[in-house]
Amino acid sequence: MNTFATRKRAVGMATLAALTTLTAIAAMTAPARAASGRCVLTITADAYSPGFWRANNNCAPASPSDKLVQSVYWGADWPDVDDYLNIDFRYPTMNHTFTTVGAYFDEDFTGSDEVYTENRFVRPNGSRYTVKSNEVHKRF
Repeated sequence: MNTFATRKRAVGMATLAALTTLTAIAAMTAPARAASGRCVLTITADAYSPGFWRANNNCAPASPSDKLVQSVYWGADWPDVDDYLNIDFRYPTMNHTFTTVGAYFDEDFTGSDEVYTENRFVRPNGSRYTVKSNEVHKRF
């Protein structure tokens, strides 16, 4: 009887150790928390330079300690894949504004254009997440 109780206790301890290990592994491989940051893109005609447009990408990170490391501008061209607009800023400010000629935003040359940004953030622990802005619909 004593041997049976000892074996039962040993099996219970081994099972507990295995479950603890699996839980620890699952916690390490779980994806980083979902990003809840927000970015708002506005594009307006530049009042002082005809043919030029002023873009403002205003971002709020998921946490105040997160850093914005890259903003990439895309044309949301449907039904094909989105077009890279050759506008890419490294380490922009959270409220980044620039002026450029409209041709940079003209992603399809035939009609209305749809432009949005993908904004890449880094957390203090080194993990990364991406926040997409709203789409701006205009003819550039």
